[in-house]
Amino acid sequence: MKALFTAAVAGLAGVTAMNPAEAGTFSAGNSMARDCWQAAVARDYDRNAMYHCNQALQFEGLDRQNRAATHVNRGVLLMRNRDYRSAQRDFERALALDARNPEAYLNMGIAHIRQDRSDAALPLIEQALALNTQEQALAYYSRAIIHERAGKLRAAYADLMRARELAPDWDEPADDLKRYVVKSR
Repeated sequence: MKALFTAAVAGLAGVTAMNPAEAGTFSAGNSMARDCWQAAVARDYDRNAMYHCNQALQFEGLDRQNRAATHVNRGVLLMRNRDYRSAQRDFERALALDARNPEAYLNMGIAHIRQDRSDAALPLIEQALALNTQEQALAYYSRAIIHERAGKLRAAYADLMRARELAPDWDEPADDLKRYVVKSR
């Protein structure tokens, strides 16, 4: 039995303002790095948060992993401010320090999605999943957006279902699934 998947295209309008928290990476280290991480998790972009990130990167003696994490966190803050070019540079710096940092791949992918560059985003999101990102639901949700934009509705539906399963209290996947009609043939 085949199933037909359809989705209302109107739901894609909100993609550029993706509501879920981008995936921040915990950066141990001193207080500035921790404050940078907390701001990234809280999606709290302000000058003070950026100051903490900058100070941590400039003055705290962070090891490679925590320096990479702080670049991811600052990149998340930059992305929240729609400064995608600077965010991209931070994610690239994070990957230069730690090529196996799944949150850097995930956030770089999200930045590409927000810039309507789904073709560049897909391999990044898939790499984040392969490296077992801490934000599995967000990765599946992001990949669903990419699949839906490409007209791959079955794959989009499957990823939305997986995102909802992983984060049942997160509204976006459940709301997006309401746009789909599954019919048996």
